[in-house]
Amino acid sequence: MAVGQLLNIGGNLVLVPLFLSRWPLGVYGEWMALSAVAAYFSVTDLGMNSASANSLVAAYARHDMDRYRRLQGSAMAFFLSVALVATAGFGILTSVTPILASVGIREIPAPRAFWVAWILAGKVLWQMPAGQLWNVYRTIGRLPTMLWIGNLQSFGLLAVSLVVLLLRGGVLELAVWSAVPMLVAAVGTWCALRFSHASLMPKLTTCRISGIRELLRPSLMFGLIMFATVLSFQGPVIIVSRVLGGAAVALLVTTRTLANVIRTVVMMLNNTLWPELTHLDAIGASETLRLTHRLTAVCFTMLSAAFAAALWFEGPEVTTVWTRGTLVLDVWLLRLFLLVLVLQAPWLASSLFTISSSRHGNLAYCYLGSAVLPLVASAVLIRPIGLLAVPFGTLLGEAIACYHFVVKDTCRVLNEDYPRYAVRLWAGVIAMLLGPWGAGWLGHYFAFGPAPLRWLEVGSMTTLAALLCAWGVALPKNDRVRLLHWLRSKSSSQNGASVSVLA
Repeated sequence: MAVGQLLNIGGNLVLVPLFLSRWPLGVYGEWMALSAVAAYFSVTDLGMNSASANSLVAAYARHDMDRYRRLQGSAMAFFLSVALVATAGFGILTSVTPILASVGIREIPAPRAFWVAWILAGKVLWQMPAGQLWNVYRTIGRLPTMLWIGNLQSFGLLAVSLVVLLLRGGVLELAVWSAVPMLVAAVGTWCALRFSHASLMPKLTTCRISGIRELLRPSLMFGLIMFATVLSFQGPVIIVSRVLGGAAVALLVTTRTLANVIRTVVMMLNNTLWPELTHLDAIGASETLRLTHRLTAVCFTMLSAAFAAALWFEGPEVTTVWTRGTLVLDVWLLRLFLLVLVLQAPWLASSLFTISSSRHGNLAYCYLGSAVLPLVASAVLIRPIGLLAVPFGTLLGEAIACYHFVVKDTCRVLNEDYPRYAVRLWAGVIAMLLGPWGAGWLGHYFAFGPAPLRWLEVGSMTTLAALLCAWGVALPKNDRVRLLHWLRSKSSSQNGASVSVLA
């Protein structure tokens, strides 16, 4: 998982300045808008991938191979049908309606824009049946193998993107070649499974309508969360493209990418904790879950605050170096995105606990609210205040839909005293906003040396300040005592092991 996130972060760091140096700003913005249109097709999954993965893991663990094959074949038939119908339908729709022009595509010629959008959408759609091949490794307990398939696919996408851009290829060339890593990964996995696990290969002959109905029931809430996530991430891109044009999209996406670096780290921790929390919930370890909930919220907020405070002051210089001066940063656009990330951290931490225990019904509606409300706010405010409408709308929407309701719902599930938890949590959040911000201000004015060294100095100061605020304000005394006891016990056990090895 860490390698995958590093590839994601490294790819953005390398590709964004390369895009900006090879393509006109407007063309890059319209490429991102077309990618956003294609990304919406991921919601045709309807959460079926998550539901089928959980069901297949359970069936395999119980050695119920008849059920395993029936559900696997049903899921594969569903995904193949959706991919085939949606690919054909989108091609027909974009060829007979001005749908691409309506999202602000002006600089890319219409025929080329059609093929780019169709190829990108097809890549998203056909990734779903390919994912059923990769899921075989997950069901038999070889999750790292599945993750490495994804990592190799990400590396292949990064490699072909670099080659196409260095050779000064256009949007159509990049769209075509970007589909190759997914096709190679799918074919390679199919061949590997035929050789090593032929009996577990998906077969359409085992598909049953009852199997599809059975999988659809638990998948719908996962699908709602997925839809809300895509809507909140890609919706603003389409609004900005339509109202302000491709150059504004490039500025929005680049600024958001820089701010979202720390969210990538937080989501990696999220994905790592998920199976552990599911296990704790299954064995009824309520007290451990409550402690982990408090620690996770503090940890996520601390990391976000330290990063945000450093970038609050150093962001303009970082952007200039990163984009080689080709993009003029809107400082307050970046700062509002950073504020969104810090205030988002506590409820993202809480959401993990209801998702991992499959009690995410209320969370799904909160996610939907946090997606729809910002879009409405952005659409209303985009003309008066420009790009600032996007992070401002996100702050407003999440404040209404998530800050209170998601955290309260998790406290209810964990039998946590919500008023007491909320007071301590938000006092800690305020401290972790102000303390690192003050440290970042001091570091900005007193740091010395070349740019990367100054960034490291400022980041070290904000991290230390965030850690002190988390320890002194956000964590209750009992949790601090438990952590100290745990650290001492780990230190003692390691020292004992070292002595035994030496003996």
